[in-house]
Amino acid sequence: MASRYSLSGDRKRSPLSSFLRVIVELLVIVIGIYLAFQLENGREDKKIAALEKKYLEQLLEEAQINQTELKADQDARRIQQDYLKKLLASTTRPVAADTLREAITHLMTVRLYSPTEAVYQDLVSSGNLGIIKSDATKRILLNYRRALSRVPLTEQSDVKLIEDHLEPYLANKQVLSLLLPDRNIDFEVSKQQIDRIIRVLLSDRTFIDLVYLRFKKVSDVIYFENPMQWHLREMIKLLEAELVELNQ
Repeated sequence: MASRYSLSGDRKRSPLSSFLRVIVELLVIVIGIYLAFQLENGREDKKIAALEKKYLEQLLEEAQINQTELKADQDARRIQQDYLKKLLASTTRPVAADTLREAITHLMTVRLYSPTEAVYQDLVSSGNLGIIKSDATKRILLNYRRALSRVPLTEQSDVKLIEDHLEPYLANKQVLSLLLPDRNIDFEVSKQQIDRIIRVLLSDRTFIDLVYLRFKKVSDVIYFENPMQWHLREMIKLLEAELVELNQ
């Protein structure tokens, strides 16, 4: 006669317990995969955050260097403006001879803004610009780049005025080498001779108009580079604030 009782081993091998064991094993595997995935994501997030912080620090340093360089350029151009004004004013009132000699030097001097762009170029070329999370920082970077793109045209217009008009004018008057002697050439001109040349030039209306044009060109460069100073100042404030937040 068949037994109505099951052995304990048979109970352990019941379909329900086997099913539950499979479910538990699957849950363990899924949870293990999920935890491993989260851990890997966490590592990747930390890696990206560290790279973002590195770029922000480098962008801040680059912006500070550019701000210092641009300020030096703009300050020098404003000094140029003052000296060019003195040349123009000399037609109506006396101006000291040493001031006029210095003014002639400023008349022929050009400063070109040469920003450091290595970090920004690396961000663009590497495709890492998206690492920067702040929309405000991206916007100010774009605004700065737009303002920067206008500067070379204005500066080149100033350079061309010297190359195409001022230098040919002085060369035609046969005084270019006397007013602006090359330091590498053993050629010395007395202050008295230079003063006489300047007095003659100041009596020529063409020369006065060229001085006026140079003043306008320098003013244009200052005008178009002022927004870059504003953008750099805002960029530095934003980058400093973001780095403080990341370090907290």
